[in-house]
Amino acid sequence: MLRFMLKARAPWRRRSAPEDLIAELEHELHLAPLTARLLVQRGITNPVEAERFLSKRLSDLHKPELLRDMDVAAKRFAHAIEQRQRIMVHGDFDVDGSTSTALLKLFCKLCSHDVTAWIPHRIDDGYGLTEASFEAAREHQAELMITVDCGISDHGWAQRIEQELGCDVIVTDHHLSQGELPNCTAVCNPNRPDCDYPDKGLAGVGVAWKLCWSTACVLCGSERVTDRMRSFLLDALALVAVGSVADCAPLGGENRILVHHGLQALGRSSNHGLRALIEQCRLGDAITADDIGWKIAPLLNASGRLSSAMRNISLLCADTAEDAAAVLHDVVDENEERKRLSQHLTEDLIAQVETDPQYAERNSLVFAGEGWHAGVVGIVASRLVDRFAKPACVIAIENGVGKGSLRTVAGFHLGEALAACKQHLIKGGGHAAAAGITIEPDQVDAFSAAFEAHVSTTCPGGFEPPSIEHDGTACIGDLDSSFYADLQRIEPFGNSNPEPVLCIDDVRLIRPQLFGRNGDHVRGSVTDAGGGLQPFYHWRGKDSLTDATQPGCTLEFLVRPQLNRWRGELQPRLVFVDGRAR
Repeated sequence: MLRFMLKARAPWRRRSAPEDLIAELEHELHLAPLTARLLVQRGITNPVEAERFLSKRLSDLHKPELLRDMDVAAKRFAHAIEQRQRIMVHGDFDVDGSTSTALLKLFCKLCSHDVTAWIPHRIDDGYGLTEASFEAAREHQAELMITVDCGISDHGWAQRIEQELGCDVIVTDHHLSQGELPNCTAVCNPNRPDCDYPDKGLAGVGVAWKLCWSTACVLCGSERVTDRMRSFLLDALALVAVGSVADCAPLGGENRILVHHGLQALGRSSNHGLRALIEQCRLGDAITADDIGWKIAPLLNASGRLSSAMRNISLLCADTAEDAAAVLHDVVDENEERKRLSQHLTEDLIAQVETDPQYAERNSLVFAGEGWHAGVVGIVASRLVDRFAKPACVIAIENGVGKGSLRTVAGFHLGEALAACKQHLIKGGGHAAAAGITIEPDQVDAFSAAFEAHVSTTCPGGFEPPSIEHDGTACIGDLDSSFYADLQRIEPFGNSNPEPVLCIDDVRLIRPQLFGRNGDHVRGSVTDAGGGLQPFYHWRGKDSLTDATQPGCTLEFLVRPQLNRWRGELQPRLVFVDGRAR
């Protein structure tokens, strides 16, 4: 007989939830206590907010004109389309940038106007507006350049492009500015300091979609757009969902609405590139945010990391299924190479940290090396943060220039850190949680010291070891059909709206068995003192099992309640997160 012999892999920490707020949601919205608790633990603390959160209505989206400069940008974009001017869409090389670029190209195609899509090469051209951007605008004789998911830190290039090339520039972005705003025709960014837009969490593709919505209104001469335009905007939410989830945008506020409807659009999408990705990842029509984050996004990310993200534009804008399949073949190959390179470098750096005592005394990790691929340093930095719970920077040096990516732990702001270290950088920018830098190799040590000093000053006590957050205790009997219906209303899960994790005490595992190609996984059923029964899965749980039997051992599990679609039916299950013998 197989039996779990468990020790918790990390400390457990329960998310707080004031009882009076839980009671108010229960009473006002007639919610089950567990559902009300989950909402309060996610910051949803009043009935009006909770009702909007659960409803996910498109009518609750903010009008795009609330974004500063959006009216100017939409009129200029519409004019360029009507006058058949040469438009260049300047994207970024990540998934957010690729989906944003494809979105604008497809919108113009809907308007019977072809545009030039251009995404810089990560290694050859660098991030954002650069000299390469200037030369691309010159080469394509652009009369209007629209940046998507980049451009807010333009280093004067937008003004030069306008003045020297006579090409108007519209910047659409969502990153934090690192100085003065670009001096150009329009700058649409919910995070620009003088913008009062109510939701600061939009991804770059969300801002690009708002531009399409506003431009459609201008072209139609009314807030009520044509059926054809409306259908396009709704279908394009599939791209918005992919880009927003891939960029780890917070899934509250508008993103929650956009991603919810975008997932539905993704399942029914007729876009040849998206359909090829769905088939490659063996997904059905009920696609989740997790499916994007773990299956679709890594494929699209690989192109921008190892070669050119223009391959993603060829995929997402493919005219036929055959064209899409041919491009996807190369994308899959690149993803396999990306996995190999990132795993090798990650293992090397983890070994350095674990064998060199100096790293134990630091509050941050900074590594630089020649021969590393600049396209994987962000992934490696993320894995270092996950492993050691410290802000990390990994820099690839090539041809006398270092290009690095930074990732951080909760509560430490990378934008502020880069501002404190800017004297050692050629340039830098990004989010609070992720950033990129360009640096002279001889400045790496000075940057490392300045970064460590800033981290130590900001967080003098260091950072808490990684813990597993959960939403409190529940009985298996509480997880009935009504609960799972509420679980669907709380979706989509992701950044700022984590998938619920529940603590089940006094657990007994019934008829566990190994399954999977190599017998690495465990499935069975679980019950507790209340007598409830639920299907149970533990991915890669083989090593947690032994054939020893110890009567009287009490188990406590952390589990994720999920609805799994199997042969067209939704089936509840509990998925193991952590556990311990008591």
